[in-house]
Amino acid sequence: MIKFEKLEHNGQRYLLYYPFNYEKGKKYPVMFHLHGAGSRGKDFKGFEDSCIIALLNKGDSPLANGFTVLPQCEDDTWFYNFSRLMDFVRFIYNEDYVDKTRFNASGISMGGYAIYQVMMNEPLLFNKAIVCCGGGMYWNAFQMKNIKFRIFHGEKDVAVYPEEARRMYSRLKDAGTNVTLTIYPECDHNCWEKTYLNYDNLKWLFE
Repeated sequence: MIKFEKLEHNGQRYLLYYPFNYEKGKKYPVMFHLHGAGSRGKDFKGFEDSCIIALLNKGDSPLANGFTVLPQCEDDTWFYNFSRLMDFVRFIYNEDYVDKTRFNASGISMGGYAIYQVMMNEPLLFNKAIVCCGGGMYWNAFQMKNIKFRIFHGEKDVAVYPEEARRMYSRLKDAGTNVTLTIYPECDHNCWEKTYLNYDNLKWLFE
């Protein structure tokens, strides 16, 4: 199992997973991940079924090559206390272990909406992003044009309709963004397991 800590910054609780064979003073890539509605809470119990936690605990995924930051939403949505989330993002970005050229975003469902908004607010912080079954203010997608994206959605998703992903992809493409869209034809809302269990996506994120 990879070393991790339960930490807190200005009221924001989070899990911090270390790289395998971590060396103090060395800079590492980071995946800053925002979870979906099912993982809300105050004690991290909502993370028990997380495929990302499972990958980290196995220790053989590309995530072991960098830090993974997993804040937990205590409220109904990430937007309830969005200013605190933005403060936390900036705090992590300025940590000594962060390779600022490889500070990467990740989000699923509710966290997919929030991570788009985070990147729209601070587009210069991020290098790459993976977003699963998310959406948001696609008319502001041009703000994120310099971030590289892989977007994923299930065609049969009725919790967040795939049109959300298609709209964001289209606007990012129009802005000249390096972006791909993958629609899983037989998948419903839970498209994140297909996405994160495909190590090619995680290798791309940390390249």
